[in-house]
Amino acid sequence: MNSKIYVYSTSTWETLWTLQGHSTRVNSITFSFDSNQIASGSNDGTVRLWNLQSGTCSHVLNGHEGRVTNVAYSPRGDQVASASDDTTVKLWDVKTGECRQICIGHTDEVLGVIFSPNGRQIASIDNDCTLRLWDTKTEKCLHVLRGYQMSSVIAYSPQGDQVASGSGEKTVRLWDVERGVCLHTLDEHISSTQCVVFSPQGDLIASAGSDKTVRIWDAETGVCRQTLTGHSDYVTSVVFSSKGDQLASISNDMTIRLWNVGAGMSRHISNGHNGGIRQLKSSPKGNHVATCSDDGTVRIWDVKTGLCREILRGHTKSVRSVAYSPQEDRIASGSADGTVRLWNAETGVCAYTLTGHSNGVYAVAYSPQGDQLASASADCTVRLWDVRSGECTHVLIGHTEPVKGMMYSPNGNQVLSYSGYTLRMWDTETGVCDSTLIGHRDVIRCVAYSPQGDQLVSGGDDTIVRVWDVVGMEECRQIFIGHNVGVYSLTFSPKGNEIAFGGGDGSLRVWDTEVWTCLWYFVGHTDTVNKVVYSSRGDMVISASDDMSVRLWDVTSGQCRAVVQDYKGYVMDIAWIEAFGIHHLVAGCFDGLVGMWQVKSDQDRSQASMRWVLTRTKLELGVKDATIQDVQGLSQLDKQLLTQRGAVGEPENRLRETSKKVATMASVVSNLRAPLNDPAENPALKAGAPVVELVQRAERLVQQAEQSSDPLLRELVAAIIMDIHGHK
Repeated sequence: MNSKIYVYSTSTWETLWTLQGHSTRVNSITFSFDSNQIASGSNDGTVRLWNLQSGTCSHVLNGHEGRVTNVAYSPRGDQVASASDDTTVKLWDVKTGECRQICIGHTDEVLGVIFSPNGRQIASIDNDCTLRLWDTKTEKCLHVLRGYQMSSVIAYSPQGDQVASGSGEKTVRLWDVERGVCLHTLDEHISSTQCVVFSPQGDLIASAGSDKTVRIWDAETGVCRQTLTGHSDYVTSVVFSSKGDQLASISNDMTIRLWNVGAGMSRHISNGHNGGIRQLKSSPKGNHVATCSDDGTVRIWDVKTGLCREILRGHTKSVRSVAYSPQEDRIASGSADGTVRLWNAETGVCAYTLTGHSNGVYAVAYSPQGDQLASASADCTVRLWDVRSGECTHVLIGHTEPVKGMMYSPNGNQVLSYSGYTLRMWDTETGVCDSTLIGHRDVIRCVAYSPQGDQLVSGGDDTIVRVWDVVGMEECRQIFIGHNVGVYSLTFSPKGNEIAFGGGDGSLRVWDTEVWTCLWYFVGHTDTVNKVVYSSRGDMVISASDDMSVRLWDVTSGQCRAVVQDYKGYVMDIAWIEAFGIHHLVAGCFDGLVGMWQVKSDQDRSQASMRWVLTRTKLELGVKDATIQDVQGLSQLDKQLLTQRGAVGEPENRLRETSKKVATMASVVSNLRAPLNDPAENPALKAGAPVVELVQRAERLVQQAEQSSDPLLRELVAAIIMDIHGHK
């Protein structure tokens, strides 16, 4: 490519203009969306804007200190973004030619840049395996996405909720824009990818590269639907037709090929949502479940039959939150379109559309009495609504960042909202802020009230869980530290005597709220835990994860009782329901599906059937010294689960070693037990020291350790034994 730009007529293929001005090689050219302008970036460090009506240069944009590697127009055509090997991205005003913003953060040359479909974000990718998402108004870096040997290839989905990036290591990665996480790794290319593009509908992705093939992927599941072969050299570019039924590919073999995308392709059509599920809520009686989705709808599901009873349509953008009224007669939904809708739960008719928020609504919640509704929004406010009249009674102003969530206190007298690093308590009658809780050092992700309403817990990206007293709210009572990554979900047990929380490191912790000790540390998920809930009896904790699984944990024995791995996307939300005398587990997934499982009971103890990805058969490997060393066809996730349930894959001598450790612990506890039985020999017993309780707990753990090879369990036993020695 030289310093000249040639513009051709697509009808006659005659040269319309030869644009000259750059002094060295031109690296990037792009048309404005109305095709009246061209922007070009060059090794000479400049960006030039060209008028295609006159063939003249309207602006020369100077400012980069290195070569310009890529340029892109905003959807409205009023801005141009340029990427440079000076590690910056610059935004330019097309009308004036002035530099509006400089995005600083990359540590290596920036290879590519692109605007989101709505123009509010740009994505840039550098030579240091880093993809960054930026806010075009504030210059703020929203997410830093790291891959492996990323190339300059990036593409937004038409909806703007996903970004695809190419790689020098044979893969294409699909990223969630809002959460900044990798949804799928598309890894069937055998060499580097040179180009990637979404179909106009956003349901397909086409990628091509050095392996001379074009591959078409299902954007929802990440499955390769078709491999197009025929080119004899690198494929440098692909583009879909406006209807998405044809694809054109350009190659270094000097050919352009047109492909029929539909030929030989089959697409699975589910009865679920057509977009990712944001939230699910069960009705108070447990007969129905409501789910909301990025497809703009709310769906009501019958728990008994699993059939979709109603589809509530009306929102024009993603529905982010849904809530049942306590009386079960109304459903509220909050959407990115900035509105809240109140629906008749029986007929599916919209009773009210509540307007007032100036930005998207993140959360909705009914008061315990059902006469008031609260909504939290990206406009930094919370609004309180009268559900009978549909009127806004209070606008709660005080937060300086988008309000990501809120909830009512159990008695309904207060609303708790969280935004950024702070929590605020509001009086629901007056709308006055009673307390501002400050202590978190990073974004708050989750909050929960105790069933009694006397305590509040909060967790977030600072990896700390804080416990607050509702009386004297502004002081933190307790701090839990343990997760390596942020805490994303937490909940109290039904009796309020335990707290369970999960985080970005894939682990769960269960704490005793009376003595503030860690009861269980559950390891098994291989990715972020998005939601944790207790069973109604409080004997199990259920967790949903980005590893596309749901796990059931027994909080009495510390064992993983079941794993459901039937999803092909992140499991975003779960609910435990008791209806018709049967226990149900309901889960909603980022792939748009809703799953329901019946959890069977045996002798008054809930037990779920275990499911597996490959065979979907029930495996019973909870016996002592079971081995999986020679079992074929198990995934790494399966092996981790089975190891937790007592199976091991080490040689026999390692098993004997483990048994000796367990026997030693049992002996220590036995020796400690004897003097404790005689108060005369142990005065601490009279003083009420919890030594007996510690020994009893250690004895229970030793019994469990005898049935398990889990090293974490043995470490916990050892820690308790040290506590006993300390009391003595």
